[in-house]
Amino acid sequence: MSERLPCQNSDCKASILPATALKTGGICMPCHQRKIALEKQAFIEQNRKDVDLYADVNDPVEILKIMHKPRKYNPLEHEIPYHKTAQEMYHQLTESERERLETYAITLMEEDNFDQAETILLSLACFSSARIERGLESFFRKGKYYPGILYKDADQDIRDKLIHQLEFDSENRNHLLLALAWIGDEEVVRQFETWRQHPPRWAPELNISPETYAHEAGWELDNDGGKRLLFYPESYHFKVRVAGRGGMDQASSAVAALRAGEHSCPWCGSKLTVLFDYNLQNPLIQFMKLPGQRLRIAACMHCNCYGTVFMNADLDGRYSWSDYNVVPDFLPENEDMEQISWHAMELSERLMGAYDNAYWMLEAPASKIGGHPTWIQDAEYPVCPCCSTTMKFIAQMDMEQAEDSEGIYYAFLCEACLKVAVNYQQT
Repeated sequence: MSERLPCQNSDCKASILPATALKTGGICMPCHQRKIALEKQAFIEQNRKDVDLYADVNDPVEILKIMHKPRKYNPLEHEIPYHKTAQEMYHQLTESERERLETYAITLMEEDNFDQAETILLSLACFSSARIERGLESFFRKGKYYPGILYKDADQDIRDKLIHQLEFDSENRNHLLLALAWIGDEEVVRQFETWRQHPPRWAPELNISPETYAHEAGWELDNDGGKRLLFYPESYHFKVRVAGRGGMDQASSAVAALRAGEHSCPWCGSKLTVLFDYNLQNPLIQFMKLPGQRLRIAACMHCNCYGTVFMNADLDGRYSWSDYNVVPDFLPENEDMEQISWHAMELSERLMGAYDNAYWMLEAPASKIGGHPTWIQDAEYPVCPCCSTTMKFIAQMDMEQAEDSEGIYYAFLCEACLKVAVNYQQT
């Protein structure tokens, strides 16, 4: 057996075979691989070039095409990002520019490039509130029914075809029901009520009742078979306050965010956080039609990750832990009891569309009050523990904005019982 030799790297105590030493120049394989990696990284850093794909491109449509076009990673290229986000670009599109993008998405679908076409149609539907009738028609003809939010402005012809297809297309039934829920017009509401009263023959094949799919589109059937919206269409977004720039003082804001609470969590002992502090007298939030002075939504940033937590509230800013809370089956100990350092958040006074960031996969900042929730998983509206009414979504905090973390905290309110609830989702 060959005598092993010491690695020539003075910081390494490994020994190697002579054959390995000949291949590596006298160092062990881990050190050799580390040397190659360092040389490769040094080469990349010395030869990497900045690439501006947007140089001399001024047409918003062409800029968005570049943004959406998939690219292979090249370590020797550093792409300079455009100075506006895709969301900001879609907000500023003219009607003719929206039509051009819709036509481009249709062309992509004809070329079977559905991922890119879907992103463009979703962005048009959510960020610009455009009616994508031509794009949706192509999407439907290609046998695509998901994501259902694309169908929210579908015409009655597509609606009727979806209802008819439900009877025989078991493979796509879940997606067909979601698409119908997003259409949510009078005929869909009537159909969902019919299914609630007389479940169809295919209902046992579903995990939930047909009418429950409405929750994914932000509504439900009321006791009389009508449509009850589960969110406020009016929406205002939070943004991170840039250091050194002036901004609205949280004390004068319609809604302040992420303030330290004065109570502790009975389960883990950590301080509660006031996720949202509403000044109910501010004209910006008069759409909520709540009397009183102040509404505070508190949460335990640890325990809320493992289940819905209810709080008692009043309209003078007081809150307390609800007796209806039940400790989750799985609730690990909170090992990090230190106060979290949040980014400074401020509420914009610009009214946004109800669905502006309703689709999580568009990866837009999602902290807001009002509007449709940005569900990461399935829709999860809590039921009021007092009156058994589905609680209304009122706000959410995107932790990627708040602390460069992940997940979203969602806040809900039962106006009749003054119960608030917070739950959490992440990937």
